[in-house]
Amino acid sequence: MFKEKENYYFVEEFEKYDINAIYTKKIMGNMSDYCILENQEKEIQKINRDNLLKELGIEEKKEVMAFQTHSSNVHVINETTDKYYYEKEKNIDGFITKRKDVVIFTFYADCLPIFVYDKKNDVIGVWHSGWQGTYSEIMKNGLEKMKEVYNSSPKDILMALGIGISQENYEVGTEFYEKFEQKFGKESEIVNKSFKFNGKTNKYYFDNNKFNEISALNLGIKKENLIISEENTWDEKFHSHRREGKKSGRAAAVICFNKIT
Repeated sequence: MFKEKENYYFVEEFEKYDINAIYTKKIMGNMSDYCILENQEKEIQKINRDNLLKELGIEEKKEVMAFQTHSSNVHVINETTDKYYYEKEKNIDGFITKRKDVVIFTFYADCLPIFVYDKKNDVIGVWHSGWQGTYSEIMKNGLEKMKEVYNSSPKDILMALGIGISQENYEVGTEFYEKFEQKFGKESEIVNKSFKFNGKTNKYYFDNNKFNEISALNLGIKKENLIISEENTWDEKFHSHRREGKKSGRAAAVICFNKIT
């Protein structure tokens, strides 16, 4: 369950394993260096991230982040990695690691974070899944990367989805729907349960949360290991590009081990 604190939400089930899985609220400020708002204080994003780390008591951890490109690529932070900031050209939208000395940041303003923890092999990760990441199956790629590098199995993975935008606030066009229909099948459960058509407006509404929920179960995540947020970024307590447009900052979805070694 996603539980609320003053400045962020945390995933209770991850906390039980001594893992921080955090989604920041708007009150915490703009968190992404790649999102520069008009008249903002210089380097305020770094200040905001430092404030979060201080609040969590993990200031000594190395920050890992990327210029997200809505790709389906998940990068490994291993024991020999000494680069923690990845530019746009690297095309990275998520990370996995076993390291206790790093904290992973990914950034959002309606897209869906996917938090993961392999309980058997002690691996954590968080992946950025907007509609493009969902369409190109970043979840599948991330799970395959975990299996390749750490021999992870979906049955051992705890997964949390959220916080993203709700279906009622995610209007899309016919071309968008047809793109998913062509790839995943018009009669498939995942398409039928993830799209609704409004005959009055001739528009479709996409449920990114539901699509990823069904994907997770199809990929072998156990239902009892899947946590889904009931919050919605359309709520004014969150950053939302759809609601605020260019004035929207970016929330951070953060994951790390509480322990250092």
